[in-house]
This record gives sequence, structure tokens and C-alpha cells, in this order.
Amino acid sequence: MSEGRAEEEFLKRIRKAREYWERASFYLKNYENDRIKSEEKVSEDLWGVVSCLMNAISVIEFGKPQPRHGNQREFAMQFLISEFEDGKELFKIYKKAEDLHSNFYHAFLGKDELEGLWADVLRLVKRLDNAFREKLKRLQVSEE
Repeated sequence: MSEGRAEEEFLKRIRKAREYWERASFYLKNYENDRIKSEEKVSEDLWGVVSCLMNAISVIEFGKPQPRHGNQREFAMQFLISEFEDGKELFKIYKKAEDLHSNFYHAFLGKDELEGLWADVLRLVKRLDNAFREKLKRLQVSEE
């Protein structure tokens, strides 16, 4: 691959990863706004944040997002366990985010349970956001 083509692919990868990160930020703002309106919508907002952050990290790692939910779950498990000392616990929280996604469609979780899940998932979001930022920074430094 020519140097110009490699640089173009690198910039495309960064743009795509940032698009997912920006979408995650959009869903996080929706979460904050929707919290007083709809428990189910808030659940879906938080799932959107987690899913977009996982795809942003996948784009940095592999150059592409995970195409299916099952693929993303597998990537999340591998990434979280390899990246963080408490990765197994974080993966359990990822699965809780999946429960929030299901709750959007089926409304089976009560308010108290939801608030606990939201708090856990927000902790995961913070960790994923930090991991994304660090990976993006390292990627940009390695290309300079």
C-alpha cells in the first residue's frame, strides 16, 4: 500500500471511530434529557451509548465496527477482559446494558432495578470512553 493510501485509510479509520464516539455522546445527552420522560427510552439511550463506544473501539482495533449484536458481545467480552483488571465484572455490566436494550421493547424492569442498572452502565460508559480516548491518542501518536 502506498504511503498516501495508508494515510488516507488511517484518516478514514479515525473519522469512523469518532463518528461512533460522537453518536455515543449524542445518546448520552438523550439519556440525560429523557430520564424524566421515559424509563424505557432511557434504557435504550444507555444501550446506544455502550454499543457505539464498543463500535468506536472496534474501528480503532480492526478498522471496522462489529456488524451484528452477537459479534459485538464477543468483541466486548474479549476486549473488556484483556483491557481491564476487572474486565469480567465490566462484561457483566455490558450484559446488563443488553438487558436495558431488551427493556426498551418489553418494559419488564422496575424503577428501582433500572436505577441500579443505569448507575452500573454509566460506570462502564466512563471506562469505555476513557479506553477509547487513550486508544485514539496512541493511534494518532503512532502515526506521527
